[in-house]
Amino acid sequence: MEEKMNIFDVEIAGFTAKAAMQMAVKYMQSESVNTIEIVTLDMLMQGKDDPAWKEDTKEMDMVLPGEGEILEAAEITDRNLLKDVTNQTFLKMFLRYLQRNKRRVFLIAGSEKELLCLEKAMEKYHRGIAVVGRGILSSEGKSEEDIINDVNGAETDCIISALLSPVQEDFIIRNKSLLNARVWLGCGSMPAGNYHEKNTGGVRRFLMKKAFRYRVEKQKKES
Repeated sequence: MEEKMNIFDVEIAGFTAKAAMQMAVKYMQSESVNTIEIVTLDMLMQGKDDPAWKEDTKEMDMVLPGEGEILEAAEITDRNLLKDVTNQTFLKMFLRYLQRNKRRVFLIAGSEKELLCLEKAMEKYHRGIAVVGRGILSSEGKSEEDIINDVNGAETDCIISALLSPVQEDFIIRNKSLLNARVWLGCGSMPAGNYHEKNTGGVRRFLMKKAFRYRVEKQKKES
């Protein structure tokens, strides 16, 4: 049974990793782009007062929680689901699927540093993923048109995005019909954050969790 969450008017599906993978495999068999978004505390806190970002998330085919605190805030106590989210089991399973099935992957980030972090994070999970292209979407990097042309020219199966919100969601919703791929996986800063989590951001992370819980409790009282 699927648990459903509403955090700051963002609908999040509480699929187990296995159920989410079943959906993702179906997406990979389609002829058009299906969109998967993994949301984090950072994304929710930054987008809580952004109507355009919320509308973009509604257009996603599957929105998944990226951190256990999101489940806790929604008062979901299913141990298996909490374990899957905390361990990022879906992401690991999906990357393994891409590797084993030799799916062609295109990486997008907002800077060279973010792209490097994404590549290192992917190597940490699964070496040997067939990365057929890379793109940096920024004022100093490639234009949207160039990125789209590169994705389509590489015969891409899956696009993995480390763009930050709301750029990430705005890009895919506006350009979905132009991209010749099967799945868009929007991870934001999560893979790069995982790569560096042991070394940075301890105090900031603590304050973020505290602020997140406060805002969710406030939302509950006002609803």
